[in-house]
Amino acid sequence: MTQAIYQHFRPSERAFIDKVSDWLASVIDSYSLVTTDFLNPRQVFILTTLVQGQHGADIQIFTSSAIAETEYLKVILAPSYYQLEVADFELACLQIDFASKFVTLKHSQILGTLLGETGLDRSKIGDIVVHDRFAQVLIDAKLVSLITDNVHKIARSGVKIREIDVLQFVPTVEQAVTKNITLSSLRLDKTIAAVFNMSRNLAQNLIQSSKAKVNYTENLRNDFELVNGDLVSIRGLGRIKIVQTLGLTKKDKMRVEVQVISTKR
Repeated sequence: MTQAIYQHFRPSERAFIDKVSDWLASVIDSYSLVTTDFLNPRQVFILTTLVQGQHGADIQIFTSSAIAETEYLKVILAPSYYQLEVADFELACLQIDFASKFVTLKHSQILGTLLGETGLDRSKIGDIVVHDRFAQVLIDAKLVSLITDNVHKIARSGVKIREIDVLQFVPTVEQAVTKNITLSSLRLDKTIAAVFNMSRNLAQNLIQSSKAKVNYTENLRNDFELVNGDLVSIRGLGRIKIVQTLGLTKKDKMRVEVQVISTKR
């Protein structure tokens, strides 16, 4: 059965599929409640697909989007009779106050400090949103004191970190522009070059410089083939979502609909 499932996803996703299979077995066999760490949208898609394809009548899926609209989500897998309690998500929000007149904090600086000072895995930390005068981070509720007790500086700037109500989380606003592009193939380098109107050499340099991710995973292959639904992130430029292929032109080129996503602060 597992081999049949693998064929619908990329080889790099097999480890996560195995983890999902263990979660599903725990719910089915032991009637246990499974609360995941933070999952990215691709992982949520895989999880949802597997549940609906195999155990749609037996397992309920709840996501923390019921509490806060975020990109990274915690997911609860539960038997069909389970009644959801919001506290089961074990979700907390931290606000990071900093001297905005003198310093500007970046997402990467905050994430790097939180991981470096605490030894946490990335999956324990959800969305990090940086606003003009403060930043907010969603985390596993059990880790609040670990972070507040150990993190007092970020990028050499003193910060004050305090827990606030999750309902006070202020998400970023994304702007998406839809456009159609024409490509000979959905190679990663060709897609980046076409969307951002740059040379393939420059696109390849971005990929080889570890500035490109596909579905939240760093990718160094110029010839990586994208498919519908893939999300490509390019540091400093924005993100591309492959919406759908629209057929071939008379010269056998692919017409592809994409969304170019930027964040408005």
